[in-house]
Amino acid sequence: MLIHKAIKLRAYPTDTQLELLNKHFGCVRFIYNYFLAYKTEQYKKTGKSASFIQMSRELTRLKSSSEYAWLCEVSRQSLTRSLAGLDIAFNNFFKKRAEYPKFKSKHHNRQSFTVGAPPCSVKSNGVHLPLVGVIKCDTSILPDNYKIYSATVSRSPANKIFVSLAIEIDIPNPIVDTSKPIIGLDFGIKTFITTSSGVKYEHPKPNKKYQLKLAKEQRILARRQNNSKRRQKQRLKTARVYEKIANIRSDFLHKLSRKLTGENQAIYVEDLNLDEMKLRFGGPISDLGWAEFVRQLTYKGIWYGCSVKKIDRFFPSSKTCSKCGWIKQDLFLKDRIWECPVCFTEHDRDINAAINVLEYGRADRNLRTGREDQLLGELCNS
Repeated sequence: MLIHKAIKLRAYPTDTQLELLNKHFGCVRFIYNYFLAYKTEQYKKTGKSASFIQMSRELTRLKSSSEYAWLCEVSRQSLTRSLAGLDIAFNNFFKKRAEYPKFKSKHHNRQSFTVGAPPCSVKSNGVHLPLVGVIKCDTSILPDNYKIYSATVSRSPANKIFVSLAIEIDIPNPIVDTSKPIIGLDFGIKTFITTSSGVKYEHPKPNKKYQLKLAKEQRILARRQNNSKRRQKQRLKTARVYEKIANIRSDFLHKLSRKLTGENQAIYVEDLNLDEMKLRFGGPISDLGWAEFVRQLTYKGIWYGCSVKKIDRFFPSSKTCSKCGWIKQDLFLKDRIWECPVCFTEHDRDINAAINVLEYGRADRNLRTGREDQLLGELCNS
């Protein structure tokens, strides 16, 4: 099975290479902003937006002029890809998937550019980029057989350079192991997830852990004078704290999603309304990363033969007794343990909800399978 994935590598450029990378960042940003203004002006004059071919011709004219001769100092692919990114941004706007494209700022902490393959390639000691050379990277984590499509070089807010490789690899077709269990997951704020088998996984909650340190660095940053060297130095300190928080969260989510998709043949999860929950509970919801976790479960489930399905959003999993089906309407968030007045079963709120998610998912799966068999029988009889 062919899959596409991106592998992000930390890069260690020399001073000369770093200067060339900064030139790429600046030229790519200039081209994006120039043609954003160009397309906007064309639309105001003619009522039609400039096409990608028209922008490519204008780019060629710019590079041949003496005023913009410095555009020839960077890879032409990075400039063309910047045009392609602008074209995609406008397509998303016209299809109402995004807002109108905005100009990119020189002072924005994140900068990037992309080149295709060829001319970029992977060497034993790093990644080769046109006009830059081989940037030192740890390429040992790359798989044995892969096909590289592009390389995106980015600079993080903490001034670290990364190279993200878009590759295609051929993995064995996943085999569903029926001996593995099927589980349901219940999401929680106090406990990140609880499985139907009774296992609870605690979230490291890095935002809460580093809250005081982050607040201290932000207060110092707020006192620094704009455009001063001390402010730039403090901005890097603050960015490193943010990066630490993001890395802890990402590491936890990746390891847990890999563990669950590898140990189970099917996983049923809740379909939560995260926007409404963020309005109600605020920061703790964003710190947990539920949406990212479900996304990772979904694509890793395809890789490792684990089916990941969402149940109905309005199913009252926490309020329903997993033994008799009675629904407790007056269940509050503070009620972590409750007793069913019908069957007198004492429930742990999270475990009970996870069991209900599992049973609902199984019932829905059996119902869909029965409908498919019925339709197949009708087709055969006709």
